[in-house]
Amino acid sequence: MMNLDFIVTKIERIALVGKEIYPEPHISFHPFLHCNELIFHFSGEATVLFDELILKTRRNTIRFLPKGAVSKYEVFHKSGDCILIDFQTDKPISQKAFVLDMPKNESIGALFKKIFARWATDKEKNYFECFSLLYKILDEMNKENFNLTLHQKIIQPAINAINTDFLNDELTVPMLASMCEISETYFKKLFKERYNISPKKYIIQLKISHACELLQLKKYSIKQVAELCNYPDIYYFSKQFKDYMGITPTQFVKKYQSSK
Repeated sequence: MMNLDFIVTKIERIALVGKEIYPEPHISFHPFLHCNELIFHFSGEATVLFDELILKTRRNTIRFLPKGAVSKYEVFHKSGDCILIDFQTDKPISQKAFVLDMPKNESIGALFKKIFARWATDKEKNYFECFSLLYKILDEMNKENFNLTLHQKIIQPAINAINTDFLNDELTVPMLASMCEISETYFKKLFKERYNISPKKYIIQLKISHACELLQLKKYSIKQVAELCNYPDIYYFSKQFKDYMGITPTQFVKKYQSSK
């Protein structure tokens, strides 16, 4: 997930972001990031559409977004507070955005608070201390990533199958566990540790992400999108869409069109 062969070359901004800055539940950002974004969420929940990914964030999660052009960057959120670090590196940290769940790491939130306090007090005086703190944050992320990478290797056959065939209703958890040659219980445990959600919810996220892409094309009705995503009826599709996005498919289409 994380490349280790990089150097932080500049910190552009460190900011505390709360509901007063983005009061609207839907935010559409410019599809080009001039910096890497590292965000620690102290409270609230958000669903982020970033390229082909759906990223779910909640309390004690870190969201990383890589610098560069993206096909879309939209956030559907409930009120909460987070600390954002915008920074540059000489080489990419990761080609893809990702979320790390850090509930057992008590120091990570304290590090984000400390780096923000130093930056807000006197960013010029504390600039290099902020560099040091950012490296400490990245070190904690790398330790978490190392453990997840070991798990990733075990469940990779199932991940490959899900990513290529997520619309197939016959893709069951027992079948996925069998692909990895481990028990169903152990498979679900490793999967949850790696992706913060169950295999079933991961598959649903991929389906909802695919549905969002189809709705943005404006070629299909909501009923047609439900059928293309292999839902038995439009009502179940709409319910599941709202569960994951926080709004209905109809509301999503209206918000997407108004943001163009």
